[in-house]
This record gives sequence, structure tokens and C-alpha cells, in this order.
Amino acid sequence: MWVIKIGGSWIKNANLKKLVKLLANIKNQNLIIVPGGGIFADAVREASKLNNLSEHKSHFLALKSTEIFGHMIKSFEQKIHVTKSIDNFKVKNLWLPSKILKNEKNFKKNWESTSDSVATWLYSKIFASGLIFVKSISLGTGKSYDIKTLQKNKILDSNLDYYLKKKKNIKIIGPEIIDLLESKEDWDNLIRKLNVLKYEK
Repeated sequence: MWVIKIGGSWIKNANLKKLVKLLANIKNQNLIIVPGGGIFADAVREASKLNNLSEHKSHFLALKSTEIFGHMIKSFEQKIHVTKSIDNFKVKNLWLPSKILKNEKNFKKNWESTSDSVATWLYSKIFASGLIFVKSISLGTGKSYDIKTLQKNKILDSNLDYYLKKKKNIKIIGPEIIDLLESKEDWDNLIRKLNVLKYEK
């Protein structure tokens, strides 16, 4: 089982439906999709500033914004199982995080804990082979990236390493994932072509 974080910026990507269909049709591999917030989270940020909402309340609303994107993804592909639990996963899943993370004491409820942190937290809590960040920015294939560098460049959020624990099989890929999925290679070969994320404390 792999956790796949689809960045909220994919909401504006013309290939979003294709990405969802390709992921849903992967054979012999269980997946858990964690959606980003994108423009929905941006709306929460604006509303938060206009109404002086607390960071804690704003963070909960931002979590809900990822669920809006999640239901949008589900509308593209009925094979995907939507769940709020972390022990009710099926073959192809989409996780809605707000119910669990609202009261999770060890999850930092601030703007630095984006959906990147949500996906990393989930990865640290379940039996999963690895975590894949799917971004809209082109990152090539078969490369190695340092997490700290990507955090400084605002490609990954600055809190996610707090949730990593000892699980560090993490990959990152941009729109190149479409070509990789369309090649219909077996999962292990596809994984080897993704970019590796390295992390040193």
C-alpha cells in the first residue's frame, strides 16, 4: 500500500481527470490518495484574514477544503473508496482527514501543516510501503532531492519532517507521472523512476 498526495494545484491542471483515472486503474497495488486544498484552501486563508479567525479554527477549515477536492476527485472515478478512518482502507482509497486530525494532539494546527504534513502524518501511522508527493511543478524523473531544499523553495511544507518518524521511503514527481502511468509498467519499475526524497536531521 502506498500513500499518494495529490497537490491542490492539480485542481487547475487539465490532466487531473486523466491522473485520477490512471491511478484508479493501477493493478495489484493498494493506494491511499490524500488531496491538497489548492484554491479551496486559498479561500479559507482569505476568509480567515478577513474575519480574524484563530489559527486553530482556520486549520480545521483548511482540512475541510482538502475534502472538497477529495469529493471532486471521487466524482471522476467511482472505483475510489472515500473514508474518514485509517483502518478501513480498500484497494483504491481517498482519505478525508478532518475528523481524526481535528482532535489529534500531536498534529500541529497551523498554516505550516499543509496537506503535505497530512499525508506524511498518515504515512507515519499506517502500514504503508511509501509516500509519493505528486506536484504540478516539473521535477523530472530518476533524480534525488533534499527535503530541506524543497521546503526552503516552498515546494514542500515546513512541518512535514516533524511527522516522518523513522519512515523515509518518500518519492516526489511532477506532471511527468502521467507519462509514467500511461507506459503501463509494473508498479515496482514505475516506483524506481520516481524522484527520491532524502532527509537528514
